Amino acid sequence: MTNIQITKEVTTNDLKDVLGGQIPDYNPPEFINSRLQSKYVFLALVDGKAAGFLIYSIWWGNCPFIELIKVKKSFQRIGVGSKLLAEAKKEIKGKGFQTLISSTEVINNLGLSFHKKEGFEKLNTLHLPHGEEQFYSLKL
Repeated sequence: MTNIQITKEVTTNDLKDVLGGQIPDYNPPEFINSRLQSKYVFLALVDGKAAGFLIYSIWWGNCPFIELIKVKKSFQRIGVGSKLLAEAKKEIKGKGFQTLISSTEVINNLGLSFHKKEGFEKLNTLHLPHGEEQFYSLKL
């Protein structure tokens, strides 16, 4: 069994490491910094190495939403995403929320299968500037 540890002690460099060296332009620094400051980020470590992260936020004051979950290709399919989600669910439920919302692009087969495997229920799709997005909900 792989030793996956989850921490809330996350830096911009940890996120860059998971993303292959830099944060994409579509995730501006103010977005990343605000999530790090609010402690809405979880980092997965495998043998002490950054393997993945999950960022969430609370929309409209009452709707927890997974904004971004990313696992390095070399650490995929060993439970990193599931462990990140489990920790996020625990924290979000502990804040009194009962439902978690998430989404993925409809062309992201890995993201679609992850949501199905984790028990998310399909909501609707939206056509966004970057493409079609499938939304999901999960009871906590």
